[in-house]
This record gives sequence, structure tokens and C-alpha cells, in this order.
Amino acid sequence: MGTQIKKCAIISGAPEENLSYYSKYLRGRYIICADSGYKKCLCFGASPDLIIGDFDSSECPNPDCELVTLNPRKDYTDTFHCVMEAVERGYNDIIILGGIGSRLDHTYSNILSVVYCFERKIACSLINEKNVLSVVSGETVIKKGDFKYFSLFALFEKCEGLSIIGAEYDLDCVDVEPSAQLTQSNEFKNDEVKIVINKGKIILILSND
Repeated sequence: MGTQIKKCAIISGAPEENLSYYSKYLRGRYIICADSGYKKCLCFGASPDLIIGDFDSSECPNPDCELVTLNPRKDYTDTFHCVMEAVERGYNDIIILGGIGSRLDHTYSNILSVVYCFERKIACSLINEKNVLSVVSGETVIKKGDFKYFSLFALFEKCEGLSIIGAEYDLDCVDVEPSAQLTQSNEFKNDEVKIVINKGKIILILSND
């Protein structure tokens, strides 16, 4: 038998004007809120299962769910604490909602959380209303769905033998350096695109903006 899929959604506190997109992602997932992310959960009408935070910038809640209070003088962000806790509890399909905001340092930290999961063979995506970011290697098939564009960026080191099949702009076994931008804003030609990487890993961003 294969590994059981345990799904978790982490709601971070980055400001967002529209939360309606949450509805298609939360169903069937254990919900962890990072600090003020619990306010989004309440506004949306969902019930968190766990809240983790230091509450240095928001009022500490008195919820009907499990609450973990962190010391504000800590090494990691509230969201990363949520990610580590989700991994510790055995969740292997994780999405982070509301983690792309105006604070670039926080956004990049959340991208590194996706990398952290990838390195542990855990599926993880960073999602907002217009984008879905993940890390992939080997062979991956992506579906158009609601997305018009997809972009690929070599992560930390050269990506060797990158092929893109079924896109508006295909590639055939090309090496891509981390600073290269030739694989940005590609488009779907068909409903599916195959991405093949011989060595290395890439950041994959699906966009509908």
C-alpha cells in the first residue's frame, strides 16, 4: 500500500483584499493558522484546528481549538513554525495560503518553507489569489486549469537538461542557470504541459493574472 495522504492548510497573516479563493483549497484539510491568520479564518467562516503564534502584533485569541503560544524572541517565523509542526504531525500535502504579501522578506521566507518541505519529499505549495508556487524536479505534468502562464526558475544551482513539452515555447534539454529568465511567463498550448529535468530543481509558478 502507498503512503497515506494527509492534507493540511496553513493560513498566514499577509494582508489580502479577497479571501474568496480559499474555498477551493480548504476542503478536507486540517487547518493551522499562523498568528493573525486566525482572523482571516474567522472572516471566511472556517474553523481552525490549531493556532500557532507569538501574537506580538495581534491579540492572542481564546479559541475552541488547540493553541500554541510562541516566545516573540524566536529563530523562525510563525508560518515556518506552522510548517514544521505540520511536518512533525505527519502531514505530507501542505498548502500555505496568505503567505505572499507586501513584506518581501516574509514572502521569501515562505518560499523557503516550500523548499524545506520539498527536501523532505513533502508536497507543498505557496498560494494566493493569482499564483501557485511549488518546487519540482524529475518529471512533472502541470495542468492549465485556471492558469494562463507558468514560469520556471532554477533553484540555487544550475538546472541541467530542462525540457518543456506542450507549451507555447517548448525547450529541448537546455541547461538553465539560477540567474536565467528565459523560462519566465510561458503559456499553455494544450491543457497539459510536461516538464522534464535531468538534474536539479526548479521553482514552478502558475499564474492567472
